[in-house]
This record gives sequence, structure tokens and C-alpha cells, in this order.
Amino acid sequence: MTRLAIRKSGGASIVSIPKSVLKLVGLGVGSEVELSLENHRIVLTPIEKEVTLEDLLAGSPKEKLTLDTADREWLNITPKGKEI
Repeated sequence: MTRLAIRKSGGASIVSIPKSVLKLVGLGVGSEVELSLENHRIVLTPIEKEVTLEDLLAGSPKEKLTLDTADREWLNITPKGKEI
């Protein structure tokens, strides 16, 4: 168990969580958590970020985001039946 002290910073009371503890629970600076009280205990629960298309694209290799010749040909194919 790790003991921590509550300190004052500006108008807030803060607790510094050791880096090793954050790593164990998969959190870091900037992570969002929900604070709740359970049986007179303070509980912090990680808020799982919803992955957006923007997030996925940002993590994609740039060379995969361009159209090659095969992609352009496929996009320009004329419908053969009732596809559209």
C-alpha cells in the first residue's frame, strides 16, 4: 500500500499518484477518471475514451491513406446491374 498526502495547489486539493501505480492501471498524465465515493472511500475509475474515425486515421500510416491505381480503377467502374 502506498501512502499519499493531500496538498494544496491554488484553490484545489491534490494528490500525486506515483508513475508506477499509473502504469499498473494503464493511466498517465491527461487520462480521464471518474471520482466516486463508496463506503467513505474515494474511488477513481478510468473513463474509456471512445475511439473516433479521426483517432484511427491519425494512427494510420500515411502511405495507406492514398489511392493507388487499383483503387482509382475500382472507383471509376461503371455499375453492371442494380448496384446503385
